[in-house]
Amino acid sequence: MRTLLLLAALLAGFPAVAAPIEIPVAAEGARPEPGGVATLAEAVNEARRRRARDPRAAITVALSPGTHRLAGAVRLGPQDSGSAGAPLVIRGPADGSARLVGTLRLAPVPLDPALAARLPAAARGQVQAYRLPPALRGAGRIQAPIVLNGPPSPPAFEVFDGEGAMHPARWPAEGFAKADDGDGPAFTLANLPMNALRDEPDLWAEGYWRWGWLFEALPVVRAAQKGNGTRLTLDRTPYEGIRPGAPVRLVHLLAGLDRPGSWWRDAKSGILLAWPRGGDAIEVSVAEMLLAVEGASHLRIESLRLAMARGDLVSVRGGRDVVIADSVLSLSGGRGAVFTGARDGGLQRCDIAGTGAEAVILSGGDRRTLTPGGLFLRDSRLTAYARREPTQHPAVALDGVGAEVSGNVIHDSPAYAVHIRGNDHRVTANEIANLLAGATDTGAIYAGRDWTARGSVIAGNVLRDIRGGTDTEVKGVYLDDMASGFTVTGNLFLRVDQPVFLGGGRDNRVEGNVFVASSPAVHVDSRGQTWARDAIDDPQSELRAAYTAMPVESPVWRARYPRLPGLLYDRPAVATGNVITDNLLVLSDPPRFTDGGQAAEQTLARNRGPASPRADLQKLARTSVDPAEIAGLAAGTGLRLPTIPSARTRRSPPAGTPFGR
Repeated sequence: MRTLLLLAALLAGFPAVAAPIEIPVAAEGARPEPGGVATLAEAVNEARRRRARDPRAAITVALSPGTHRLAGAVRLGPQDSGSAGAPLVIRGPADGSARLVGTLRLAPVPLDPALAARLPAAARGQVQAYRLPPALRGAGRIQAPIVLNGPPSPPAFEVFDGEGAMHPARWPAEGFAKADDGDGPAFTLANLPMNALRDEPDLWAEGYWRWGWLFEALPVVRAAQKGNGTRLTLDRTPYEGIRPGAPVRLVHLLAGLDRPGSWWRDAKSGILLAWPRGGDAIEVSVAEMLLAVEGASHLRIESLRLAMARGDLVSVRGGRDVVIADSVLSLSGGRGAVFTGARDGGLQRCDIAGTGAEAVILSGGDRRTLTPGGLFLRDSRLTAYARREPTQHPAVALDGVGAEVSGNVIHDSPAYAVHIRGNDHRVTANEIANLLAGATDTGAIYAGRDWTARGSVIAGNVLRDIRGGTDTEVKGVYLDDMASGFTVTGNLFLRVDQPVFLGGGRDNRVEGNVFVASSPAVHVDSRGQTWARDAIDDPQSELRAAYTAMPVESPVWRARYPRLPGLLYDRPAVATGNVITDNLLVLSDPPRFTDGGQAAEQTLARNRGPASPRADLQKLARTSVDPAEIAGLAAGTGLRLPTIPSARTRRSPPAGTPFGR
């Protein structure tokens, strides 16, 4: 019958439809099946050959269950592109049993008695020695400095045991010590263990040196006794110096190897000492990246577990219609997935956890013409991200024009959820919870320092349990430093400190939101008239530079943002034109105006409490995690609570199964 159909198509003048092609890839330790190959790289090469013979072919690279190990990135370019109707598919079994990893497995070797003698007493008999592969022995330092606005720099390697990522040995083992003082790049620590810093050529110090919103890690170049303390000198001065009492800790010192989950490297011998959690075998990351896609279009990556690269797991640059779906991305030294300059692609129904920095970056579209990039993150779960760099690295970083973040669950990380740069993004129907523990002066959704970054919508989300501590303060939606032209509508804020914070901006709309035990519901200040006046007046400021960089007088910009041209001549320092209407306030304080902010400069109307307060309101405000439980609060008010499409979001892996293992 198929032959007759093909013959009929040919006779009718239509091209024949090519038969689907599947290229099986054997897992580690298995022999390729007939017609299959041994590695993913071989499969990509075979797909190229098949594509060259028949550009219309529907090609699937099928990874078998088990581990597929990479020493370097598998690269795909324009020649690997499929078509809209027949994309190139790289997939594993639907149960997620194919693992693509960038590690080598190490087995123990005899422990040098000289190193054993230096171990803390608690570690003797527990720590194992391993010989690092040649590619990792020559690395002078275990990592690059972590600094404000520094370039992405993967660590030299990471170490993994049966429970996931291990960390370099540190002191103190938990939490932070306090710097007694600070003078340029030098500071003093008290109560270090005796001889803790002997023979430590690759010692690091990390912490929150000046501000609670900035974590930096820097190499220690000198250590000397100073009275009852130790004077340490960094290779540079942290951003804006070191304040007395700053929370800091030392990293990668043998004296800190005193508990499971930690490791230390002897650079001279290439020996790694580690205290694994369960079993002796460990893995070290060697591949800087797993998949590097540059200029390819119509590509699908499906049902894979991608894990343990030194840097980013997947990079997509340029091209169109590249989608990662139904996959787990975890335990990277850098980011999970980075889309830059690509169009109409992204991630859906994925689990992303344990990334060293951001989980996802979506940067696409053309700001000068306001052309959308069409990038997206949908129906996914993101957690435990920013593992190595806990500040300035959100779950999702948006830039460019027209990205979508919808239907996701983002939870349990010290970093924020979404950073918005650029224009016309949509952050909708997400659940964002339990973030920013220990952080300060930051927010779950953040934008700032650009009058032109307008048009983004934050709608229908649930933000809950985002609270500061006794000496920290956080926000929900933080429109910082004159951020303007945002719409915040139909969201539920449940136990969120400062849920909507307008820091000097204008033309923002805060409408139809529900605030439960979240105070003050809206904050408005006019900092451009007070302490942030320099940002307005200085032509070289970041704010003014961002304004002059965009063609705000062009027809497309004038049509889209009519209040933006001429802004510099329209009282630019004044927070004005914000609309705060139709919000429901439940056990929450009304809008607050500080630092020159004036209610008379805004539109405020119909912000009110529930029509019929419930007897169990106090209990619900303390304990509820389900929006449906408090939906009745909006009865009679004309407001609708947002609903989270939880049926569409993926669940986490089974309990006790580490991401990517």
